Amino acid sequence: MIRLPRRSFLKALSFGASAPLLSPLVARLQAESRGVKPMRFVFVVEGNGFPAVQAQPVGIVRPEMPNLRNAGASKQNGAEALVDQPLSAPGVSLPEALAPLSRHLRRLTILQGLSGRVCGGGHSNDFGALGAYSARAGAKDITIDAALARANPGIFRHVALAIARDPKPSIVYCCSASGPDQKVPHYQDPALAYNMLFGRILGGNTKAEVGTQSMVLDFMAGDIRRIKGQLPREDADKLERYAEAFASIARRQSKLADVDPHRIPALREEIYKSEVEIKRLEAHFDMAATALITGLTNTVTLASGAGSPNFEVTFKGLGITVDKHQIGHRSVEGAEKMELKTRQFHMELIAKLVDRLEAVPEGKGTMMDNTVIVYLSDSAENHHSTCYEWPMLVLGNLGGKLKAGDRFVNVPKYGEKGHRTVAGFFTTLLHAAGVQVNHFGQQDPELKGAVVQAGPIGELLA
Repeated sequence: MIRLPRRSFLKALSFGASAPLLSPLVARLQAESRGVKPMRFVFVVEGNGFPAVQAQPVGIVRPEMPNLRNAGASKQNGAEALVDQPLSAPGVSLPEALAPLSRHLRRLTILQGLSGRVCGGGHSNDFGALGAYSARAGAKDITIDAALARANPGIFRHVALAIARDPKPSIVYCCSASGPDQKVPHYQDPALAYNMLFGRILGGNTKAEVGTQSMVLDFMAGDIRRIKGQLPREDADKLERYAEAFASIARRQSKLADVDPHRIPALREEIYKSEVEIKRLEAHFDMAATALITGLTNTVTLASGAGSPNFEVTFKGLGITVDKHQIGHRSVEGAEKMELKTRQFHMELIAKLVDRLEAVPEGKGTMMDNTVIVYLSDSAENHHSTCYEWPMLVLGNLGGKLKAGDRFVNVPKYGEKGHRTVAGFFTTLLHAAGVQVNHFGQQDPELKGAVVQAGPIGELLA
């Protein structure tokens, strides 16, 4: 058995080196002991903009006003007051772009009118899209997906998958960060990602390997408890929390051996080893569902042409021969139809992900009952975005922690009393996950007076 030198270990603890890693595990351990079900978060980030008109339900009038920054851009939200209507109301239906989500109407919330001016706009807001900070700053700080993964870790804290303009790099860095200058790698190669996630379960003597690791972790936890009697009470209590965390790691490692390989679908070469972008994206969604169902992770980010210059992906598998950059500029005939076809393809992938999670029982319901899927574009509302509004889709309510499902919510226009930002929405997600922060990301210095930028969005938080 490998023995970690006690002095070296205690020296590391004294400097707090392990605290950032162990604190979320301690929180998770406490939650599990109270019988709290895991919360799951999925972010689908598509490049090249999500026009508000494609998110506007048929039968609900959209108040509009000229774009404040770009006269040539599409008109923006002009609502004077909050609009909150059920999607299932008589005479209301989903727009054509979102039609595949119709079968999940009771779980769907459409958010309109949120702004993200601090991000900057343009072709892509890069890390700012999920971080609610300036795109020009690069990976300035943690993004919302990584923050939720930290608060609710699984065996793999965060699984990030992507397709980019250039299909050759196996890994890209496009929209997620775990901290300042800490870019999260997104796997582009589905076969590589599959092996990374499931290889240890499907091949090799996983039980023996995990058993050895658990013995080492158990020893470390026991060693901590043996010496805590020599310390002052405050330090002893802190050390006890470390011991509990190491015991939690051991239990989590042991779960790798308990994952049933039969629940992991075989690698389908026709999609996992395909060079066609829609097949690779389909493989990523397939992997995301499997990783969530088997308990390997609680947080997944799926990036489709997100980040500069990845918005130039060409969806040849849909019969489209020009890239999304040209489509965004409307410089080719039939650009709007191409954009619609691409959007519907993404919506169908999301709908199928919901189908799979709904098929897995959990407690008195299904896995989807404790999951939330957020769809947005890294480029906000347009190919050349201004970020005065940032349409988003939310599917699921995290076991009732969010007031979500069968809702269309349009916050008041930019600068109006009641207006809220993307940062406010991300703060809401953190509150739903049990992280009581006052604000996430950067505040908008242009918003004054009655516009609230602190705390969660009350209309969305249960």
